[in-house]
Amino acid sequence: MQPTFVLVHGAFANSFSFAPLQAELGLLGHRSVAVDLPGHGFEATYTRAYQAPQDLEGLAGAPGAIKGPRSPTTPRT
Repeated sequence: MQPTFVLVHGAFANSFSFAPLQAELGLLGHRSVAVDLPGHGFEATYTRAYQAPQDLEGLAGAPGAIKGPRSPTTPRT
């Protein structure tokens, strides 16, 4: 099985900037996924916790766009 390349953009960009690279990777038979960081991308929304001054408790409990393992300190809902 081929590896999957996970592409994460830097500041002032979004996942769309990887479209040419993803096309080339696909032609070579590789899988890839480009993710948008909070506040970036076509559907950029972020909670008030991300804005200055940051609300660290709110930030810790804010839902993210990427689903993954839960932190052991995060209560299950």
